[in-house]
Amino acid sequence: MNTEFEHQEEQTTEESSGPQERERSTIQFPYMSLSDALDVVRTLHDNVGQGEATEDQLAAWMNLSPKSSGFRVRIGTTRTFGLMEPNGPGLKLTALGRASADPAQERKAKVEAFLTVPLYKLVYENYKGGVVPPAAAFERDIKTWGVAPKQTSRARQALERSAEEAGFYESGRNRLVIPASASFKASDEGGSKGGSGSGSGGGTGNGGDAPTLDPIIKGLIDRLPPPGTDWPKAKRKLWLQILENSFDLVYEDDSKSGDAFQ
Repeated sequence: MNTEFEHQEEQTTEESSGPQERERSTIQFPYMSLSDALDVVRTLHDNVGQGEATEDQLAAWMNLSPKSSGFRVRIGTTRTFGLMEPNGPGLKLTALGRASADPAQERKAKVEAFLTVPLYKLVYENYKGGVVPPAAAFERDIKTWGVAPKQTSRARQALERSAEEAGFYESGRNRLVIPASASFKASDEGGSKGGSGSGSGGGTGNGGDAPTLDPIIKGLIDRLPPPGTDWPKAKRKLWLQILENSFDLVYEDDSKSGDAFQ
């Protein structure tokens, strides 16, 4: 399966290293910022609302070529933030994407979109309550968390721009703090993406028939190829490695009795 994440990986590797060096990141992150993804959301929302558009249509509305790397990376970035999803041959906004286009919901939607990115959530969880280290130490940290060495600078810069857009720097550039104006409850961090309550299969507030999947895990599952299609072993291993890293982020290893299924 050639996911948008893998497409971005290949693109960036080709740009930043020679043919003999092709390094892969093992944690998912976008190569553009949240503001770039929101530009795509606004374009799609302004033209089709809750409907769908083809890639050719979206590219034309953005004055880009559908085959260009700039367009492909924008698509991958928007999907990585959980704002857009494929719908058959077309593209449409997710519930979170629609919320981000609503002035009454956009502040919280930006926070949720930021925390949907596996790398960004991991960074937030590790740095919250303290100060963000200088750039060199920051890049060393994200390298240990799965970012390929030649991509740490670009990943850090995109994260910083995204954190600014989502309001995480409102308490200072050296801290990642969820903005109070997002009306974000502690139980919501990285949690449900119900938005306006019209999402499909959420399972929240209905008596707990089934636990709601963390958006990181759900995003990975949504990227599985259809049964019977070709999926090379190398790409399977990359997917499984990202999933394992996500489990380490989402679940505690020493859960107290009674907490695991809440």
